[in-house]
Amino acid sequence: MKKRILFIAALSIAFLFGCEEDQTSNKFLTEEEEAVIMEDAASDNVIEAMDYEVDYYSSSRETIEGINEGNKKSSQWIRWRYADGVGPAVTVDPIGTAFPKTITIDYGDGIELVNGRIISGEIIIEISDRPLKDGATREITYQNFYVDSVHIEGVATRTFAGTRDTERVFNNVSDLTITFPDSTVIYRNSERTRTLVDGFETLFRHSDDAIMIEGFVDYETSNGKTFSKNIINPLIKTGVCRFITEGTVSFTLNGENFAELDYGDGTCDDVATITKDGETRQITIGRRLKRFWRR
Repeated sequence: MKKRILFIAALSIAFLFGCEEDQTSNKFLTEEEEAVIMEDAASDNVIEAMDYEVDYYSSSRETIEGINEGNKKSSQWIRWRYADGVGPAVTVDPIGTAFPKTITIDYGDGIELVNGRIISGEIIIEISDRPLKDGATREITYQNFYVDSVHIEGVATRTFAGTRDTERVFNNVSDLTITFPDSTVIYRNSERTRTLVDGFETLFRHSDDAIMIEGFVDYETSNGKTFSKNIINPLIKTGVCRFITEGTVSFTLNGENFAELDYGDGTCDDVATITKDGETRQITIGRRLKRFWRR
């Protein structure tokens, strides 16, 4: 499939000022602080797209078995997820009930999602045991992998902690390198807990999912800048909204905390508020601050 880049959906933060406000003499955040929030949002956006793919193809024994059997529910999910109703080439080795297993998801030169996003390359998942068995691990490697034109490489490990029917908790550790289309390179190390709080009764339908995210993310740029995000109140991501709808995070730059971001009350929109030095302003999710970290 010819790779078509419909848009570069790297979310970030663009600030809304009043028409008469002097933006040069009364800037709310410094350019460097804006870049921190923008790069984090852009990174999170592509990570969430990756996570959905990994979760679907490897988070339950039924799904893994269904890949080989081509069951009806799996086919329905593929039609819902992919624009042309054709999903990636997926192989499982070995087939059957034995573990460990290796799942290879091959998107080739590009497969379009229903939201217009293009995914290409390969995801390789090494599964130690039945996915919903306490302590089971999944080691995920990305090879020549892109979300739109954002390149992701590295390794992530997920460990299941919980029960099959009442509590689905995944502890995630990742060490990734993210390269944006403007050649900006971000090194991203994270430790997060993702809890599926709603939707686990409907395995093949993600529209009713609600995921709670806790933990932290550390970043380093190719020119040595460091920044971090710590989740203060759990973030909520639903299957029907491309944005995080609830939660609060704090941001640090070179070890110093400078602002807190509040994603809202659960409404699906691109509006959030940021607080710095006791002052709060509304922001909207928009473009990245391109090229800043390349200076």
